Amino acid sequence: MTEASPKPESPTPSGTPAWRVLFRMLGGFLALFCFAFWAAAGWNRGWTKTQIPIKQVDDITGIEFVTYKDHFMPGVELLSLGVFFSLALFAITFIRRKSR
Repeated sequence: MTEASPKPESPTPSGTPAWRVLFRMLGGFLALFCFAFWAAAGWNRGWTKTQIPIKQVDDITGIEFVTYKDHFMPGVELLSLGVFFSLALFAITFIRRKSR
């Protein structure tokens, strides 16, 4: 019994193209990055804010008042937009060409 050696003219094995693997990894990294950025910026479960309210008390009268500090806090719409684009990038890799 002899071992069969691969023929040089045999076609390459069909596998997942490199661009599909790359797009799937980019989609996963984009989703992870969007979540990490949103979490690091304050876990804001509301809309995006560019100013945050700060309560202060007047030293003389004792009256409480609100001032605003410029601070960017991404909201859930930016998180969902980033996750949507990462899922779209991931989903593109499953679209196949029609065979002729």
